[in-house]
Amino acid sequence: MKLSINLVATGKEYIANCPELDVNCYGVSRDEAVRRIKNVLQFYIDSAHEFGLEVERFDAISIEGDSSPLCIASELQDVSRSIN
Repeated sequence: MKLSINLVATGKEYIANCPELDVNCYGVSRDEAVRRIKNVLQFYIDSAHEFGLEVERFDAISIEGDSSPLCIASELQDVSRSIN
């Protein structure tokens, strides 16, 4: 599964949006918004496993916004698990 994260600067904060999972996070800086969305994605994986669900493997998670795209899939724990 490939996830895209869109970063939008709103003036005083950044909004990180993952349209595939309908998740939004914000931060006062780009780094904070990215950190928060990574935490939410990790929570998503962990929660699915607690309920006995398999999570489709996150092959790529790219962040696009005011800077060059980043790949954070390798930074998440247990990305090799799969979710249905």
